[in-house]
Amino acid sequence: MRRLLISFALLSGSVVIAAGAAPTGENRDSRGVLAAIAQAPAKARAAKNPYEGQPDAVRAGEKLYLRHCAECHGEDACGAGRSANLRSPAVQRATDGELVWLLRNGNLAHGMPSWSGLPVERRWQIVTYLKTLR
Repeated sequence: MRRLLISFALLSGSVVIAAGAAPTGENRDSRGVLAAIAQAPAKARAAKNPYEGQPDAVRAGEKLYLRHCAECHGEDACGAGRSANLRSPAVQRATDGELVWLLRNGNLAHGMPSWSGLPVERRWQIVTYLKTLR
């Protein structure tokens, strides 16, 4: 019985590890956007970035990115392990509004916390920076 329980525990752990190791780009919508981002509601998807094209916002967003995001996504934003490559077309094709929505809500299934405590202006600045990484 004990051997059976140990085998079950090892198998369960392997399944969890394998599921977590799956490439983040597997599930995409018709635009090629990661499903976790594409599930943003239409209102969020249509939101316009108030900082688009503003160099000061890009610089502020980069500083915020390095402070809050680089630990998981890397200083180069290429991601590692379960963290999405933020330079990939699957992220870059998303609207600014979808990305701000994701920052607010997070994606706990892939280990991304909610950044709802970060003021919305700062979330927009991070997105402004991310969009320069195309």
